Amino acid sequence: MSSLPDSVQARLQELAQKFSSALPDVIREVRALADQASVGRRESLRELRLRVHRIAGSAATFGFEEIGLRARAAENEIERDLATESPGPSERTTAALQELYRAAANPMTADQASSAAPRATTVEPPGYDRVLILVGDVPGLPEDFGEQVAVFRFAVSFAEDILSLPDFCSVQLGQEDSPYRHAVIMADAGHFSRQPARLRVLKSLRQEYREKLVLFLVGQEDDFETRLRSVRFGADAFISTPVDLSRFVDHIESFTGENREGPVHVLIIDDDPEQVSSTALVLQDAGMITSVVTDPSHIFQVLVEYRPELILLDMYMPGCSGPELAKLIRQNENFVGIPILYLSVEKDVEKQLEAIEAGGDGFLEKPIHPDHLVAMVRTLANRTRSMRYYMERDSLTGLLNHTNLKQQLENELQRARRMGIELVFAMIDLDRFKSVNDTYGHLTGDRVIKSLARLLSERLRRSDTIGRYGGEEFGVILFNTDAAQAHRILDEIRESFSSLRQTDGQQEFTVTLSCGLAEFPRFETAVEMGEAADAALYSAKENGRNRIVIAPVGDDLAP
Repeated sequence: MSSLPDSVQARLQELAQKFSSALPDVIREVRALADQASVGRRESLRELRLRVHRIAGSAATFGFEEIGLRARAAENEIERDLATESPGPSERTTAALQELYRAAANPMTADQASSAAPRATTVEPPGYDRVLILVGDVPGLPEDFGEQVAVFRFAVSFAEDILSLPDFCSVQLGQEDSPYRHAVIMADAGHFSRQPARLRVLKSLRQEYREKLVLFLVGQEDDFETRLRSVRFGADAFISTPVDLSRFVDHIESFTGENREGPVHVLIIDDDPEQVSSTALVLQDAGMITSVVTDPSHIFQVLVEYRPELILLDMYMPGCSGPELAKLIRQNENFVGIPILYLSVEKDVEKQLEAIEAGGDGFLEKPIHPDHLVAMVRTLANRTRSMRYYMERDSLTGLLNHTNLKQQLENELQRARRMGIELVFAMIDLDRFKSVNDTYGHLTGDRVIKSLARLLSERLRRSDTIGRYGGEEFGVILFNTDAAQAHRILDEIRESFSSLRQTDGQQEFTVTLSCGLAEFPRFETAVEMGEAADAALYSAKENGRNRIVIAPVGDDLAP
């Protein structure tokens, strides 16, 4: 397991030192609150609990174990006083506070705090290139298989035997400057039958490059025994011959496709700035984006503006507890699906369950190992993405649906206007698509639509937006791009798509596309851009199809 980067370690050490340096002043505040509570000021007793709770959380996070334990014990006693409506701190509370004072008088050194800082595995961002390795004699491949998969930016390599792959993988996958982010091994299922040496090499490669290596086995026999054998060999997928290119690419994309949604966005709600900084650093190191709310009254403004995919929530905060805030969030139907994780030193199982019943999805106790925190956050955030996916996406292609594409065009126009940059909206339509459905059937037509969706997703940037406008029509938003650049990009996609061989399983054919472009600020609103791009698309159709047309300002359109 690798350490956190030096910059993150240094920042965590700074926070630990800051906590240690501020501790004498914090303890003086606690003593003052305890004195005020001892003369019957219950508000001071409540404030005392919050202050001690913050000490417990920060101490646990930064490795001050003894202080954390003593603060938690004192917090438990104060809670008991509040529950029994005691007029002030009980003897047990006073004794627990004295233990806290003694522990705080001798905190761990900065070096000790640094050595206790959390550790995590750093997630490196992936690249964009992939390689398909054909091992041995792979049956059922079309003659131009290499050319066809190259359209989706796959390099193709050949190996007579898998025994030769360790050196290849070491160079092509195992180095910092390796060119490929994924390798797909494709071999005949018989290549490993009764071949223990080959299976040992395969197992070793899968263990060493488990995040980068995918194994597809191909076979002429498509029965239970063959598929079971491929599973036992460690295959990620089994493909029967002859290989259908469209379905094959579907399989590959499911294992190696890029995530266009970008980093997970987490909202941290906590009134302790040191605790917030520590949590944010760990999540940011794992590639996530974090937003912070220290005043619960601002929660809905942040939820509307930033649309986080998960909320990390402290149990105890001034003015509003974590469970109370969770209930408020759950009462708003727009945010009912956002996962809420409590992150607290609270160890009472009944209180944890009560907090979850108030609207939480889980409870994490401080201190928590960074890997555990990252794993929980990522798992629940992915659930949120799945829910949004089905609400916002077209079920066939996985692209934005018509409504959300139009909304995104409005949003991107506002952003381009604020930044003073250009933007292009493109309307794309498959040529003579009705004849494809009539001749080859609607299932084949769906595969053609999906092949264009895949190609657009592969060739365009993450900052671009792709949606299915309806039927065989697509919409594309190219941010910070002028019409000339957009024409060049989409014309390359047009040429690549027209070279793809489509099939219904028996016959092969090709399909072309036409496209109309409209540019901001030449067209100023989303409605104007949509109408102009649609008119340019119509012009492309009328003037021969299989071409790109840029919408000019005015009534006349020409290819």
